[in-house]
Amino acid sequence: MALWYQGLRMSESERSGIDPATGKPLPKGVWFRGAGQYQARKMVDGQRLRKTFASSALARRWLTEKRAEVDLRQFKDTSSLDRTPLRRLVERYRDECMAHRQADRTGHIPALLDDPVVNAMVSRWQPADVRAFRDRMLADGYAPATVVKRLNLLASIVQHAISEWDIHTVNHASGRVVKRPQGADRKRNRRLAMLDNDDTYQSEYDRLVDVVSASEHADDVWLVKWSIEQACRLSESVSLCWKDIDFRSRTLSLARVKSARHREELGPEKRPLTPLEQMPRRPEPHDKIFDIGNEKAFSVRFGRMTKRAGLTNLTFHDLRHEATSRLARYLANPLDLMRVTGHRDLKSLDRYYQPIMQELADKIEANESTPMK
Repeated sequence: MALWYQGLRMSESERSGIDPATGKPLPKGVWFRGAGQYQARKMVDGQRLRKTFASSALARRWLTEKRAEVDLRQFKDTSSLDRTPLRRLVERYRDECMAHRQADRTGHIPALLDDPVVNAMVSRWQPADVRAFRDRMLADGYAPATVVKRLNLLASIVQHAISEWDIHTVNHASGRVVKRPQGADRKRNRRLAMLDNDDTYQSEYDRLVDVVSASEHADDVWLVKWSIEQACRLSESVSLCWKDIDFRSRTLSLARVKSARHREELGPEKRPLTPLEQMPRRPEPHDKIFDIGNEKAFSVRFGRMTKRAGLTNLTFHDLRHEATSRLARYLANPLDLMRVTGHRDLKSLDRYYQPIMQELADKIEANESTPMK
């Protein structure tokens, strides 16, 4: 009986247009649906829009905003986003845009999908949702760099959805909205120890070459020397075949190695070939340049060899830092240096350039001793 009476009262309120909470007439286009439920309705292009609010004032404000958007031709129907969680955007981005990023597909994307942040609806998520995601990762013990990587990935997904899929939302994951944790952008400065200014390496280089030369995989030592000379990434080097090198023009082509998306953005990437003497060549163009076996197995093997050589805190990727810093001595123009190393911008290049302070001081002294014309 009480439920029937309550339903009758609601019907009467809707018909009378009176707000039972205040006794005043409801704004045009607003209906009282129950305690704390005021539904605003508006027809736009033959489609009825509905949204429920806690008060008639909020419902009226929404109607006013929608009328203004229609008058200014700025109206965008976001009703479907009320039923679309962020999870769908992440999954679509994974399936359509990340075929070439296996590390993210197996690591960072599952981490996003396992977090409650992706359950928020696209039309209603807030910066607080992203901050909670950030704080949960930090509380779980993830390194700041990993947290930043995942936050930036989420921001990239949302930005792609806005620009390419016409998803009308605000990118609350942007670094301009949610602060990133401190300590994530630590620049590695590990280099092999060198002698003063005679362009030769001190014992660290010799110890590294000696221990790698003793490896059961004969090409391990050539890969290490190549990385120090050419500044290639490990994944690039192990994918190269002899047909990717043009010895006549002294160029190295990475078009076959890079993904289709990378080629669309940057074109067929070619780099100048740095000289590396005595490197063994195989007659078949489809043969791999470096016969080192599995890439992950090599990474484990390299770590063990550096320990035997007594080289602490040295990763294989540090050799790319070493190569970039060495090449910078001969290529004064940073744009030329970028052509060799394959960095996309000067900011990325700066992370890999680790000059020796004494060499810079020697250059300054040499320039001061030269009379100005």
